[in-house]
Amino acid sequence: MMKNKTSLFLIACLCCGYTSFAQNPLKGAKYAVEAGAFASTAESNPFWVRSNQFGEVPLGSPAFSLRGELKKDYDSLTNAKAKRKLQFGYGARAVANVGENSRFFFSEFYGKARYGAFEFYAGRRKEIVGLVDSTLSMGSYSWSGNALPIPKVQIGLFNYVPLLKNGLISFKANFAQGWFGSGDSTKKYFLHQKSAYFRLGKPAWKMKFYAGINHQVQWGGRPTVPFIQSGTNSLITNYGSDLEAFIHVATGISLQALGYYKKSGRVSGEGGNRLGNHLGTVDIGLEYENEATKWFFYRQSIYEDGSLFVLSSIADGLLGASIELKEANQGVKKIVLEYLNTSNQGGNLQSGNQTAFIPELRGADDYFNNGTYEEGWVYRKQTIGTPFIMPLSASTGVTLKDLIGDFQPKSPVMPDMIINNRVKAWMLGIHSRISRVNLLTRVSYSQNFGKYYLYSRVLLAPIELNQVSVQQQVSFSVKKYIINAIVAYDNAGLLENNIGGSLVVRREF
Repeated sequence: MMKNKTSLFLIACLCCGYTSFAQNPLKGAKYAVEAGAFASTAESNPFWVRSNQFGEVPLGSPAFSLRGELKKDYDSLTNAKAKRKLQFGYGARAVANVGENSRFFFSEFYGKARYGAFEFYAGRRKEIVGLVDSTLSMGSYSWSGNALPIPKVQIGLFNYVPLLKNGLISFKANFAQGWFGSGDSTKKYFLHQKSAYFRLGKPAWKMKFYAGINHQVQWGGRPTVPFIQSGTNSLITNYGSDLEAFIHVATGISLQALGYYKKSGRVSGEGGNRLGNHLGTVDIGLEYENEATKWFFYRQSIYEDGSLFVLSSIADGLLGASIELKEANQGVKKIVLEYLNTSNQGGNLQSGNQTAFIPELRGADDYFNNGTYEEGWVYRKQTIGTPFIMPLSASTGVTLKDLIGDFQPKSPVMPDMIINNRVKAWMLGIHSRISRVNLLTRVSYSQNFGKYYLYSRVLLAPIELNQVSVQQQVSFSVKKYIINAIVAYDNAGLLENNIGGSLVVRREF
């Protein structure tokens, strides 16, 4: 956080810097600057103004934002020579937000290299993980683009690579190590991430089938305040962060099955089970494309423990359908309809000793929450996955006492924990065009049921808060400028009654 005078000074420097870049462009690089303003009738920006914006739009309103961007990409994949040589790229995107909590940061700052099908990159980069329509979706479940990108190093395949010479089966994967930094409950902890996806169908086929899995883990670090681990009476001063711990994190092996629960004064497993906070989705998708239309159907099934394995949480997941009208120059161009369910979580019976006898009793998964990493699946106060599961600071219409009662965390400061993770949500997204104006419309309705437990064996009283959020975005060009305006509305449900919007002007060089 910064003082307003310091922020204004940095904004001025940013403008001057990007102006000079524009006058002396580097070969092959692209530049852009943006200026935007945000206002609303409540103290926070509406849900569809701030969600899935990679952490760039502040929660508080009113606010002013200035952004600068510098990027260099690879040569086109259609260039045969480009596929056979080592290529480099980079990107930087600086954001200065001025408001109640002024802040200057980089939402992207990375370098990358590609040789053939393989790519390596290091830094912050905007990404979405999972089979989903990336342009109109309510957000991929585990990695939606809602939070500021986490800095990491990653190696993977740049695109789907044929496993067979005829291209019938193709493969895409990544492997990454990232750094969360420090939160209220945990200091200097890490991210482990990997994914693997297959495509069945030749590139020229009209129909293709997709399937894959993604896996994310919060791990390592140390507690802000050392504590005594129940059951072992061991003083916990740090969590496993060595090579042995990394192997356990990457494989997801059960430490309980290996026969040990504690080691060298640290927590070796989450509840004696696995080291770290594991989560992800198992995805399937079906694509059909002809000359006029492109259809995409997808399903993301959620896992955080063994509930999905025994199918007790199979009702939960993200279900979507997208249709693109490829030949439409005017009118409706794309429609996306999605349904998200996270309310089951394997039922309300928590995992415990009874699961040794009845494996199906692995419920109350408490999505995005964790007893060790109390902030949950959150980075810089924003959910990394679907924005419909939100931390306390984002639930502006719900008081602390309503959902968490007298809970006392291990950390000296109340972490910005996930308080609403049992959700049913429907969303309709439409991209259309009238004359030279592009329109993006989103309407979402969600039923919010809070959560099953609050780090105790006492079942919380059930709640239901219904939330309607609407967005209308309009974008068009005026000479060399791109104008992007949004009007949005939230009813009084989980969030406050709110009408607001944004106006952003972009200039590319």
